Amino acid sequence: MFYYDLYPKMVPADEVSVIRIRPRFAHAEFKGTLKILHSPYDRTRWQYEPEWSLEDGVLIVKAHFESEQEHCIQVVETLENGKERKFDFRVFSLYPDLYALRPFKGDIHLHSIGSDGSEDGRYVAARYREAGFDFMALTDHRLYEPSLEVMAYWKEVNPDFKLFPGEEVHSPENPVHIVNFGGKGSVNAIYRADEEKYRKEVAEIIETFPDKEPDRNYFVPAAAEWVFKRIQEKEGLAVFCHPYWNVPAGNYVAEWINDFILERRKFDAYEIIGGFDSWQYHSNNLQVVRYYEEMSKGNHFPVVGVSDSHGTDAFPFDANRAGRNTNDSSDAALFDWYYTIVFAENCELSSLIGNIKKFNSLGVCAPAGERAELFGSFRHVRYGHFLLREYFPQLRSLCAVEGQLMQQYLAGEKETLTALKALMGKTSAYRERCFQRCKE
Repeated sequence: MFYYDLYPKMVPADEVSVIRIRPRFAHAEFKGTLKILHSPYDRTRWQYEPEWSLEDGVLIVKAHFESEQEHCIQVVETLENGKERKFDFRVFSLYPDLYALRPFKGDIHLHSIGSDGSEDGRYVAARYREAGFDFMALTDHRLYEPSLEVMAYWKEVNPDFKLFPGEEVHSPENPVHIVNFGGKGSVNAIYRADEEKYRKEVAEIIETFPDKEPDRNYFVPAAAEWVFKRIQEKEGLAVFCHPYWNVPAGNYVAEWINDFILERRKFDAYEIIGGFDSWQYHSNNLQVVRYYEEMSKGNHFPVVGVSDSHGTDAFPFDANRAGRNTNDSSDAALFDWYYTIVFAENCELSSLIGNIKKFNSLGVCAPAGERAELFGSFRHVRYGHFLLREYFPQLRSLCAVEGQLMQQYLAGEKETLTALKALMGKTSAYRERCFQRCKE
């Protein structure tokens, strides 16, 4: 439970801002003698007492938030019996370019019963909203239509949850997995409609490769480039997926193909964190190390994190034999373990794709019960850790109610639509309050 409302959580760097801290319950009220201390994390200025006042139970703190960093507002309360209570409240100051953007949590690589997943895509969407996601794209293998069906179903029911088109593309004789996020049409449909033309165009791409080595089959990297280009022509984001899938059992594609694809960099984003079970940690480890090695060589490309989830529930269909209620389930592995944080002007498709391409994204690795690890630029990672601790939990609590109502609606309880409609706008209002400057 959140005992206090603190707004704003994000403030402009190198400016004076006013922070309001409101107790939400009687047991959280400020009742004793208060001392307020402001501590910038970078120690650009040592701990000091800022201006503050207490008005109608709301603590109002006015301080100068220097540079881009996290700040601690510590409240030391001395009660009548002499005992002390201490409260630490966190604020993050941002330079103008990042302050103008908002953080959005999303997953752009996941599956349903449309291909090899275990659940209806509409149900998957409801579960993702329950887990605090701002956006998602269903990307079933070789199929674009399931994503459109999910979008159409929820469009009027919950417009606050952004659903986008997608597919996982598997062109003929091409083992490289590639996601089409947000493209205006199916790439799988192109090669199915005319495979002969596909093969001719791949052959033409091979002819453009310089310094080809003998005894290498360049069809695979050329086919990957064909897919990247077709996605981009449809204004989608071409994502190079899990290059180290199935390690340690063996790389899914030859290492020279990974080298070739990374060197030519025809894709839009690199899947730095993918949908691997805990025992497959080698795969994610290699993908992360490879990314930073490429960066050190000056080969820069944007990153995303994705679950590659094939189900959100670990549903015990055989639970009767174990004496369990078959209506009980738990979160499936991968669901909400890996995802992307995009810093964008809004949660519309063009803004999300545009900002991923501008390197305004993070890959998040946070398996259930484990510590979170973030990957991207140092600047974004530092800010991202603050968001995971101070911003996203409260957003998730708002989304959870919506997601549960969406599940009830899908189950036939259409009367829940009234309650769901009443919640519309709450998540966006919360997001803006976290940035909106308070009047003195």
